[in-house]
Amino acid sequence: MTSDIANLLHAFARLADEGTPHDLGALLTDDVEWTMAGAHWRGREQTVAGLTQMRELGHAGPESGNRHVITNLEVHAAGDRATASSYFLLVSSGPPAIAVAGSYRDELRRGQDGRWLLARREVTT
Repeated sequence: MTSDIANLLHAFARLADEGTPHDLGALLTDDVEWTMAGAHWRGREQTVAGLTQMRELGHAGPESGNRHVITNLEVHAAGDRATASSYFLLVSSGPPAIAVAGSYRDELRRGQDGRWLLARREVTT
């Protein structure tokens, strides 16, 4: 169970760099909440729009040259709900450097199809 959650969070980080906003949206609950400095998004549509804007600013996406790296992941699951805490590094490729370091506090829920989805994320830097 916890490996499924870890896989989801790692896939989200990889897709932030290599995938599309639609790919990211497929990993979110309909009522997802996302909070970070200067932004609070509610619902899948608003969150995908916000993540798209982050790409347009050059923070993510294939053309950004950035890579999201998750470390120190802790997962606690009970039934169809889970929490996860992790650190993240945003690594820039040119020249190689850590652009941002921070933490994620996540809440996840298992959907009716058995897949885990991200229901809430708090990003701190």
